[in-house]
Amino acid sequence: MRSLVLRGESSRQQLVADTGLSKATVSRLVRHLVEDRRIVEGQPINGSAIGRSAQTLEFAGADDLVCGVDIGATSTRFVLADHRARPVSAWRCPTTNRGTSKDLSAWIADQVSKACADQGRTLPTATVVGVPGVVQPGTGRIRHAPNLRAIEGTRFRRKLEARSHGTCVIENDANLALIGELCAGAARGAEVAVMITIGTGVGGGVAVHGRLLTGATGLVGEIGMLPVELDGTTLEDVISGTAIVRAATELGLVDPSPGAVLGSDDLGPAARLRTRVLDALFAGCMACALAYEPEVIVIGGGVSMSLGDVLPRLQHRLGEALKTAPKLEISQLGDSAGALGALAIALESAYRHLGAVIDACGDEEFRRSIALLASAIETPSESPGEAARRRSPRHTEEVTG
Repeated sequence: MRSLVLRGESSRQQLVADTGLSKATVSRLVRHLVEDRRIVEGQPINGSAIGRSAQTLEFAGADDLVCGVDIGATSTRFVLADHRARPVSAWRCPTTNRGTSKDLSAWIADQVSKACADQGRTLPTATVVGVPGVVQPGTGRIRHAPNLRAIEGTRFRRKLEARSHGTCVIENDANLALIGELCAGAARGAEVAVMITIGTGVGGGVAVHGRLLTGATGLVGEIGMLPVELDGTTLEDVISGTAIVRAATELGLVDPSPGAVLGSDDLGPAARLRTRVLDALFAGCMACALAYEPEVIVIGGGVSMSLGDVLPRLQHRLGEALKTAPKLEISQLGDSAGALGALAIALESAYRHLGAVIDACGDEEFRRSIALLASAIETPSESPGEAARRRSPRHTEEVTG
């Protein structure tokens, strides 16, 4: 099943080549899987007229959908793909400002339902949702979500699960962004990798040998909670987009945006603020380097787009402090990283249900599929057709395949 799932479509002869099993063994296994309705025989393949004609083989449900969702405090990204990892629809829109877990879960479920209806497709067999909070493994309880209080506890998760057609999994957004980067971005091929996301808040994730390291309660990698000053000021209090704008406004800067603060060479108050932010970010990177010895630290989130000019200086400081410093990289997937990571985990779950064990971050063929999908949704366009009529084009962008 693994070989067939990764190829999407195959033949008995190809399965013999992929698996190294004998023709008789492959034929017997295929016959059983066809009888179990896990494999579907397709059209004859052109070839020799002598003997039995070869037929295409597909895994059952190849056209079914999975969904990846990345909920942010300000905007939410959605990606729909079929079980072959082919993109079906992708869009982002402002996160609903309604304050209850019931309303937020209903809004997410409605977004997915309407998108499926637009495409004339059934609801996803698996949905993975990234949230800006600490998710406890096993229980799914969400904590430390100051920028989106409606998701805290278990009520949001339970409401969303109840409205989902298939499997529904909740995971930390930075963890999923790291999975996305491991599959198709700046961390591809890394044995140990760290992700730091800097946006409205600050999050982080750690992966070792392609597997997330979460700890007993999900706190591993939550670098935003790290104290960087003696008074208890945390990394998030200094380097988040919210913190930078607040500090710049208090200083009376004309443009308080992170891009203006970090990308400027202005002296005076702006320079002092810039130095404070970069010193704090350096401390966070050092903490990650000392704790996990990663090959790469990927920096994502909205603020990361303002770090291009200063990243070499941070890299130089790390190199001076450590003999073997991790490489600092800006996210290659941008704001799609979390949703793509969620989609990768959703596909992994769907394949497992089919009897195929796939390692989302370790299987080269799977990573190639996610990379192709990422390229397809890289530049969303205005919402076409029914999708355009159901969502305001001023606030929603969509790509449909």
